[in-house]
Amino acid sequence: MRLIRILIATTLFLSWAFAQSGANRVTEKAVYFLKDDLHKQWCGYASESQFKAEVQSLKAVVVGGADYADGRVSSVRVTETDETGDWAVNDEYTFDKNERIQTLKRTTNILPEDTSEEQLFLIENGKAVKQRSTYRELRTGKPTQKSVDWFHAPPVITNIQAFPFSPLIGSKRFEIWSKGEACTRVSQP
Repeated sequence: MRLIRILIATTLFLSWAFAQSGANRVTEKAVYFLKDDLHKQWCGYASESQFKAEVQSLKAVVVGGADYADGRVSSVRVTETDETGDWAVNDEYTFDKNERIQTLKRTTNILPEDTSEEQLFLIENGKAVKQRSTYRELRTGKPTQKSVDWFHAPPVITNIQAFPFSPLIGSKRFEIWSKGEACTRVSQP
């Protein structure tokens, strides 16, 4: 049952994230990444199909992608799920032309509670300022006031260097594009 929930959560992420990646964006290149807990490393891929195969093979619970425009990071998508597949946090960060984070759209889905929360943050002067938060039932999509008290989402990232995978979307992106993949050791738990 646990494996089925992980696969469902991963499939939902891949569907969501890569549908989002084409929406309203002009992208020159992309880097797809995952956290390989078995080998204690982050790995980046130039090919979306290779990335998807590795996600399934490694049963990765933290996955994402970065899009580039004019040679700079324009957006980063990150999804984190728990090992049982009971929850998933889908983050989409947008960047300005100086690679400073501008916004975060976060969708948190809690399966046992049948709740989805969408939050929008503006990032100003290194601080995340919540603009709004809305709740919906997962099954129906209907608005609800139901929130989840026991769940604590990952911290909001306010600068590109704070991403634990930042080398992959920064200096190692050229290696990823030329060799097809690259990995870097996990520096944070």
